[in-house]
Amino acid sequence: MTKPVSETEYRELTDFLYHEAELLSDQDYPAWGKMLADDLHYVIPVPQFMDPTGAREIGIGNGYFDDDIHSMRIRLQLLSSPQTTTAENVRSLLNHVVTNVRVSQAGDNEYRCNSCITVHRTRFNKKDPTIISGRRNDLIRRTDSGFQLVSREVKLNQSVLMSSNVSYFF
Repeated sequence: MTKPVSETEYRELTDFLYHEAELLSDQDYPAWGKMLADDLHYVIPVPQFMDPTGAREIGIGNGYFDDDIHSMRIRLQLLSSPQTTTAENVRSLLNHVVTNVRVSQAGDNEYRCNSCITVHRTRFNKKDPTIISGRRNDLIRRTDSGFQLVSREVKLNQSVLMSSNVSYFF
C-alpha cells in the first residue's frame, strides 16, 4: 500500500524532475551533480527477456550503469570538460522528456517517484537521432537544501542501444 502525497508535494517533486531533465538536456553536469545524495545508487540494467516456458533468460548480465556517488562524480567530471573525453567532443544535442509521474511517500522526508523518460540525442556526425525510452524508479529525499536523488533504476525499453556510446544520463 502506498501512502499518497499532497498536491503541493506532488508539484514540488514534479518540478524537481522537470528541472533535472532540463539540466541533463543542457549537459549542466556540475549543477546536476549538486542534486545527487551522498548515498546515491544509480543503475541501468540491461533488459532481460524471459522465455515464456521459464527455460532460460535471454540477455547479458552487466548493466549499462551501476554507480555510487564516487563513480558518478568521476563520470560527471569527465563529461564536464571536453578536453577529458572524446565521447562528447563535439557535444550531442539532448532532449529529456519526463512524463507519467507517480509519487508516493516512502518514509520520513523520502518519496518514491515513478516516471517514464524519453531521451532524444542528435550527434553531429549522424543523420538520424537516437531515441531511447524507459521507466524510472527514483527515491528522492527532501533535505534542508532541497530535494536530492538518492537512487534511480532505469528500465530501458531497448536491449540493444543503437548509439555510438551512452555518455549521458536518464
